[in-house]
Amino acid sequence: MVTVLCGVLLSGCAAAAAAPARTTPTSDPVIVTIGDSIMSGHGLDDGEDWPSMLSRRTGVTIDNLACSGAGFLAVGTCGKDFRDLVDAAARDDPTLVIVQGSDNDVGRSDADIAAATERTVDAIHRTMPRAELVGLSTLWDPSEPKPSEIDVSSAAVRTAVTALGGRYIDIGQPLRGDPSLLQDDDEHPTVAGQQRLVHVIRVELEHAGYRL
Repeated sequence: MVTVLCGVLLSGCAAAAAAPARTTPTSDPVIVTIGDSIMSGHGLDDGEDWPSMLSRRTGVTIDNLACSGAGFLAVGTCGKDFRDLVDAAARDDPTLVIVQGSDNDVGRSDADIAAATERTVDAIHRTMPRAELVGLSTLWDPSEPKPSEIDVSSAAVRTAVTALGGRYIDIGQPLRGDPSLLQDDDEHPTVAGQQRLVHVIRVELEHAGYRL
């Protein structure tokens, strides 16, 4: 939602390389992505979000259900939180579901973030049992210090996903430190930032054994 960049941009490469390889089915794979405004391409034209870019580069069908303002707890502009997006995801009958933590849950308690993340991931697994599950770490792009909830969210995603046999991928913070990768709001990726994300995420997915 990731060859040479391991050790430069990504903190999860060593773990991914050490884990048993998984292979996404090669016959008509369908990916669904669940995330927030960073994943949805907020402020950009249609098709400039990283899931759409990944779909064009690989030819794999990807339905990007990301909702601006949403999180595991936060309700987004679509009127839903991540749990509320699960039924729409299930209608795609995906072979792979990618879900990412969100900074929209900053300000909520650690326990609430963990519980909501577990509920959402359990719902994904229950409604889409044939789909493989990948969780991505939570991004924090602004120049301000990273709130503790960002690491809490990433840890909650890792715990919930791996408990069900899914794959957790830590993509680090690949947009921080380069103003050209962020829009004027100092949070949402530019087209170049989305291109950085699609490259990082694709490399990491392939390291984890998902051949796109």
